[in-house]
Amino acid sequence: MSTVFIFMTINTFAQIDNEANFYTPIANANYNRDLVADYGADNNFATDDSTVLQSAIDDINANGGGILTIPAGNYSISEINLKSNVHLDMDDDAVIRPSLRSNQSNYAIFNLGDITAPIQNISITSSSGNRFRVDLTQNNNPNVIVVKCRKVTNFLISSFNVDDSLTKFSAVTFGGDFFSSVYTYPENGIVKDIDIQNAQYGYGVVQTQSAENVLFKNLSATGGATLRFETGATGLNDLQGDNLPPGETKVGGLDNMVGRNISCTNGNSAVMLSPHAVHNGSVDVEGVTSVSSGFAVRVEGGFIASKYDQTINLTDGTFDYVRIKDVTATYGNTAELKSKHFKFYPPEISNPTTISSYDPKVYIGPSIAGLVVEGNYLCNGNTQTVFIEAPIVANGFIYQPTAIVPSENETISCGSLTIGENELKTAFELFPNPTSTYVNMRSSVNGHVSILDARGALLKTVSAIKKSKAEKLDLSGLSSGLYFLQLKSENEIHVKKFIIK
Repeated sequence: MSTVFIFMTINTFAQIDNEANFYTPIANANYNRDLVADYGADNNFATDDSTVLQSAIDDINANGGGILTIPAGNYSISEINLKSNVHLDMDDDAVIRPSLRSNQSNYAIFNLGDITAPIQNISITSSSGNRFRVDLTQNNNPNVIVVKCRKVTNFLISSFNVDDSLTKFSAVTFGGDFFSSVYTYPENGIVKDIDIQNAQYGYGVVQTQSAENVLFKNLSATGGATLRFETGATGLNDLQGDNLPPGETKVGGLDNMVGRNISCTNGNSAVMLSPHAVHNGSVDVEGVTSVSSGFAVRVEGGFIASKYDQTINLTDGTFDYVRIKDVTATYGNTAELKSKHFKFYPPEISNPTTISSYDPKVYIGPSIAGLVVEGNYLCNGNTQTVFIEAPIVANGFIYQPTAIVPSENETISCGSLTIGENELKTAFELFPNPTSTYVNMRSSVNGHVSILDARGALLKTVSAIKKSKAEKLDLSGLSSGLYFLQLKSENEIHVKKFIIK
């Protein structure tokens, strides 16, 4: 077991995860109705209840708002547009299936302000305290979203289990859209108490593209990535750069995202951050658990994908502030992985060769580490912006020397180095670090390796290293302290620090 304790002083406000900070129940006209008793839905999967349900929502909205009870039974529905002040109260024995589709276009079961004007004060939940069920195993079009959030404020989405069948999207998605020339996206809400089974790589319970002030709580997945803070949509990224309004640093994107108690089993990761070319605000996550998954948490760097507009001066995306606390990862052999992360395997573990049943680019193999932290925004100048807080626990990773990879990011230091170390874009990895008598090195380029002391003076030339081959470097004879390993490739010099204990 590898346990990391990383302590630092940061400024956070009290009770950041208090639900009252995110969603406020608003009084309405109490025009409460029952979908079966008042509108004649027939509780049978063979009947498409979409028209009946939409009429019931329209009626309650037109009469000032209220609760629509959906009693125990089986319902086939799709493309339901929820409206302001309407609250869906699902019986825990209600089962929702997407109605059969006539084409393979993307669609949602519930839309929150997608093709309508903005809506507010809504909920989809179960007042019983138990969970209703969403069954995606019988769909004839896998391009389905359970709840699609767009132009909505003050919302609660909770209390259901999803039986997935490797569908294309996360169960709940967040994005933006223009309304009256203003880019509008979900604000002030809670998504909690949701589980998904049999999700595919990259998808899970939630994916966020644009949202502000949302709490994600008690989310779990088998397969996929449970909670994705990833702003990768082409349309969103093409609104950045030279297309930003004067004085703005972003259009859309994410800010004040809070996650609590997020877990993943047999998947890729429980929590993932990837800004692409969007400059996002804050993410605060506590209580992450992974079992036989690639990682518990992925903190990815920003980048400009080739599909984005290359003429608008985009820059690598960032998060202004990230805090990750209380992570437990347990090793297993049924993780979902892509080859881009194979470089983080220790030399003792071979790259996976088993291909998933649904995607030739997804492999099934051993867990890699507790966290991968390789964002280009770990520091803003000399100011730290990414914080990893204890406890960080990795169980069963007998060959992985650190809970965090790359190992030098186990302790994030934002001070300037006198020899101009390029920490975040280096071409090689070192592990373990800190170390004692040896260090393993894996490089993405061929080159010659030297060791420098803390002042940058050459101590010795170690050896040549070949691209992609892990090498064990002997450090015997060096005393405890700070050193630098320098790799000279054909066109560049790369430097990384390491510590001998």
